Amino acid sequence: MRKIWLIATNVYRTRVRSGTFLFLTFFLPLLMVVAGLIVPLFLFRDEDSVQRMGIIDQTLQLSLPSNIQTEETSLNLIHLADLEQAHNEFQAGHIDAYLVIPSGYFEGETVVFYGEDPPGTTLTMALERLLRASLLPDEPETLLDLIENPSEVIYIEQSTGTEITSPFGLAARMATPAIIAFLFAMAVAFSSGQLGSAIVREKEQRAMEIVITSLRPSQLVAGNVLGMSLLVLTQYSIWILGGIIALMLFASGGAEIGAIMLPWRAILWGILLTLPGFLLFAVLAAGAGVIAGDNQQAQQLASIVGLFAFVPLWFTALLITQPDGSIAIALTLFPLTAPTVALVRMVFSEVPTWQLLASCASLLVSLLLAVWIVARIFRVAMLVYGQPFRPVQIWKALLQS
Repeated sequence: MRKIWLIATNVYRTRVRSGTFLFLTFFLPLLMVVAGLIVPLFLFRDEDSVQRMGIIDQTLQLSLPSNIQTEETSLNLIHLADLEQAHNEFQAGHIDAYLVIPSGYFEGETVVFYGEDPPGTTLTMALERLLRASLLPDEPETLLDLIENPSEVIYIEQSTGTEITSPFGLAARMATPAIIAFLFAMAVAFSSGQLGSAIVREKEQRAMEIVITSLRPSQLVAGNVLGMSLLVLTQYSIWILGGIIALMLFASGGAEIGAIMLPWRAILWGILLTLPGFLLFAVLAAGAGVIAGDNQQAQQLASIVGLFAFVPLWFTALLITQPDGSIAIALTLFPLTAPTVALVRMVFSEVPTWQLLASCASLLVSLLLAVWIVARIFRVAMLVYGQPFRPVQIWKALLQS
């Protein structure tokens, strides 16, 4: 184990210092943080810019109040006779904007807003409340609140009894398994080509002598796989941290991030499925590098292996309509599709625990078998430089004692 760890740390230190890795690792989180800062500024940029609002009621039938209050803002309303007076008051700076309610308002004519900037979200909500209050002048504030928000719907998850009061929180809870599946597929696709080229580098540097004198092939393969896996884990950890910071910044602008209740069962099974699943794909990508003749061919073969992580997404329509069907169960138990399919099924159905345990078992068994096979092929591949492996050679390598 010590030799495997030494190889892994050497691979990790070499790759983590490369300019390409540093750029890809930190550029995306930087974009997410910038987006987390900019989006609230655009959403709420002019919420407090209008405090004195002129009102022209051309219907002469509305009971307009002198002030309107919401949780976010307060508007002082100034009643004006006509457009000429409104224009003069605006030019003199006595009002910040003015609203014209046309004479055909009850027949469907549109209310017109005059101001320096279009109304933002909070101001629009205040103007809507103003019109509701004018149409129902004798009704209590509680009725206006009910008209604005007829009902607070609370979702109760039957299996756990968890209450979710926010639609945003409900959507986030349902989407979490699918997000984990997508991140898993992206991690596999991104790292496969790198791992294939890393194995080719070992061959080109005549690692056969090292294997013969101090290392077993399985140790060399396992060390490279572990080092590249730690590298990808580092990158994704930084991306996730950037996403969390961006969400916190976005929440400071008023988004209902606090309403999110994470589905810990899905997250736990996501970890148990994706970790061995990722290592399995990493070993298979290493095997592609072993049988390749050069670095370019290794990247091509390993990239094909990485694409298999997205294959389960082709069955999304089937998983949506028949999440508990025989095909969905078979894909859940097959090791190469198990992580993605099981997580996508969690969005639409309650996946039985025995199926998830069976998926984990198939992944672990397949991982050990893949390491054994790739190590045996690698031992023979050290004797063949610059040449791709033929199927007959692969079969002979597996049969060697």
